[in-house]
Amino acid sequence: MTKIVVVGATGKQGGAVADLLLERGHEVVAYVRSGESPAAKALSAQGARLATGDLADPGALQQACAGADAIFGLSVPFGAGGKDEEVAQGRLLVDTAARLDVHLVYSSVRGGDQLVATNVDHADSKQLVEAYVREQPVRSTVLGPVYFMENVLNLGFSRLGDGLLANPLTPGKPLDQVSVLDIAGMAVHAIENPGEFIGERIDIASDRVTGQEAARILSEVLGREIPYQQLPLDMVRQWAGEEVATMFESFENNTDFLDIETLHARYPAVRWHSYAEWAKTVDWDRILTGQNG
Repeated sequence: MTKIVVVGATGKQGGAVADLLLERGHEVVAYVRSGESPAAKALSAQGARLATGDLADPGALQQACAGADAIFGLSVPFGAGGKDEEVAQGRLLVDTAARLDVHLVYSSVRGGDQLVATNVDHADSKQLVEAYVREQPVRSTVLGPVYFMENVLNLGFSRLGDGLLANPLTPGKPLDQVSVLDIAGMAVHAIENPGEFIGERIDIASDRVTGQEAARILSEVLGREIPYQQLPLDMVRQWAGEEVATMFESFENNTDFLDIETLHARYPAVRWHSYAEWAKTVDWDRILTGQNG
């Protein structure tokens, strides 16, 4: 059994990592903003130890990570401080892991190992964090997830609650996607096999589907017809801002897809999920009645 600190343990990625670590019998320290949130209390009930603080508090983070074998961490985009705030968070994670000589598994974004401005702040910020990782004496593994399958659970954007699947991409445009279940699978595999993974950087995807295919799969899982509707980018700019619209524009123009088959063959220990397999793990009754907070 190893001791692992999970940063952002009440979020989607961190929560999936904490759940899998606990399932596999590890000692989990959940680094959370508040121990009183329902998600934090649920983790405590599962056996995690709670440590409170945030990624702007070096003292609290160092105290939480002391004596740990590994840290799973990520920097949080869309904060009030924008890109600079996220870069500072990532650098604090790196500095803390280096100081304590702890294996850091950092969840970044696909392409985060490049230094090419994308005009998508949450991608550019992770490029800067990854550059910092490369400069520091830290034992690290960097994961580069693609677009999350779980984004469809944001009903305000996907409009699944209205009986359709809305997205800015043209209906037949393929999109590499990953489930947080598979990010967790890869992260835990790296934590359990540090000799194989320290110094590695791995872009990860679970499946590649078009909007039409996703709608067909969701129709089958939900047992009713879910039509696909393409959202105009101007509408996306109004609803979600320029950064998100630019991201979808880059997806629409993308021709550089991951070799998913080779990735999955290389890491068979990760219990990879196709889009259909992932959809069958979701409690749709709870999601569609608005209880997904």
